[in-house]
This record gives sequence, C-alpha cells and structure tokens, in this order.
Amino acid sequence: MQALLQFTERFGSMLSRTLLTILYFAVLGPFAVLYRLFADPLHLRRRPRGNWTAWEDRNSSLSAAKRQD
Repeated sequence: MQALLQFTERFGSMLSRTLLTILYFAVLGPFAVLYRLFADPLHLRRRPRGNWTAWEDRNSSLSAAKRQD
C-alpha cells in the first residue's frame, strides 16, 4: 500500500508539471507572440502621421487643478 501511495504522488507531480508546461506553450506562447507582433505599448513604431500627440487641457480652471484628476 505504501508503494502505491509513493507512485501516485510521483505520478501526480509529473502529470501536473506536464499539464502546466503544455498549458504554458499552448495558451501563453501564442498570446505572447501575437502581442509582440501587434502591440506597441511604448509607441516605438513610426506612425504614418508622426509621433505627435495633441495637448489635452484637463485642468483649465483652478478648481479642476485642485481636484488632481
């Protein structure tokens, strides 16, 4: 009976590592590749109209500036 418990514990450990590895490469891998291809969070790619962004005036009055939005 002790041998069966040791075997099932080892088998469960191996199976969980195997399933997590497959999950990592099947789900997170393709997501990371697609994100890397299409996302530009630092805005490093050149845009057709240039990198200029217009100024947004959010604190035009003294009361709005005091709110610290």
